Amino acid sequence: MNKVVQTDIAIIGGGIAGLWLLNRLRQAGLSVILLESGSLGGGQTHKAQGIIHGGMKYALHGQNNSAAQAIANMPSIWKDCLQGIGEIDLSNVPVLSNQQYLWSTGSLTSKVAGFLANLALKSHTESLSKNNFPDIFKHPQFQGQVYSLDETVIDVYALLRELMMPNQDIIFKIDPMEENQLEFDDNDRLVSLEIHAAPMQTVQVNAKKYIFTAGGGNELILKKLKHHTLAAQRRPLHMVIVKHDLEYPLYAHCLGLGATPRLTITTHKAHDGKSIWYLGGQIAEEGIKLSAEEQTQVAKKELKELFPWLDFSNAEFASFYVDRAENSQPNGHRPDSCYLQEIENMIVAWPTKLAFAPLLAAEIMQCLVNNNIEPCIADLRELRAWPIPALAKPIWDKLLT
Repeated sequence: MNKVVQTDIAIIGGGIAGLWLLNRLRQAGLSVILLESGSLGGGQTHKAQGIIHGGMKYALHGQNNSAAQAIANMPSIWKDCLQGIGEIDLSNVPVLSNQQYLWSTGSLTSKVAGFLANLALKSHTESLSKNNFPDIFKHPQFQGQVYSLDETVIDVYALLRELMMPNQDIIFKIDPMEENQLEFDDNDRLVSLEIHAAPMQTVQVNAKKYIFTAGGGNELILKKLKHHTLAAQRRPLHMVIVKHDLEYPLYAHCLGLGATPRLTITTHKAHDGKSIWYLGGQIAEEGIKLSAEEQTQVAKKELKELFPWLDFSNAEFASFYVDRAENSQPNGHRPDSCYLQEIENMIVAWPTKLAFAPLLAAEIMQCLVNNNIEPCIADLRELRAWPIPALAKPIWDKLLT
């Protein structure tokens, strides 16, 4: 006979969505456990650049579209938390930059001058004089324009630590789940969830609600459902990291002619103190069919064209894929916002972006209120000896020693 634990809520998936939700549910007085088969944040979360988007990057074609509108309120929620006055106290999470920059190259500035002026009027965007440019753009060879954006960049690894620390007693490491650990009735109600942990530990989890925030891992659940059309999609990126000795911290989007920034750069510190430039944007989207060597060559060419006054000859380059898992969209397009669907006694959810974690948690909590889920007496005795998953390590420290 299996050992049994009893809880109000079981969260499966320890990325940003699961950890944020865990904190909010515990604040609400519900008994909750979080189950993770890898490292905390070790899926999509630890590959995030840490940008708390306000929607500007989604309006680069000049329209305030639904994606921009959906994310517009997220920066203020995050800023309150980072100041210690929000729904979760994140005052110990380092802010890498209080603003991002948007820059155009000299050859492009005249073509988009009207758009940039309009952007400054409609958003939290400010045109900068040359005296106020970041140091990297004060070089005589730079002939473009720079704008300041109201976008915060945070330390993702410190964020994971702060969300985990107060909840170590209810976060548990499990073996990767298999289909036979999930049993559904004919109405797609989850009637049995077994979890395993070596050596030879098996426990049955009984919860009022099972919430799946496992990103790509949610696909395991979807395979088992009999009567629902909910589907997932993958939108890969091919990111690049550059390790160098240059003293130019940069948090910026390079404006291109399309709806995606030509290049998005954030700066981080490796374990040896060297600087990391983390490159995303159009280069990451268009590089998904390139090999690692081909992608790094593209990155080197881009950096040479955009910063001809900098020497990257001694820099180290590496690339890796981010397999963004989301709810399926027509033509595989990016979802405008976070997403959840309630199916019997389950909720299957995707945050879509790091910045949407608070919104997703709020929507899930409202769903629980609508279900009249109230606290019960939890029984977690059978999990006392179970291990805690480790925190994910920075991706650059894994790839570049």
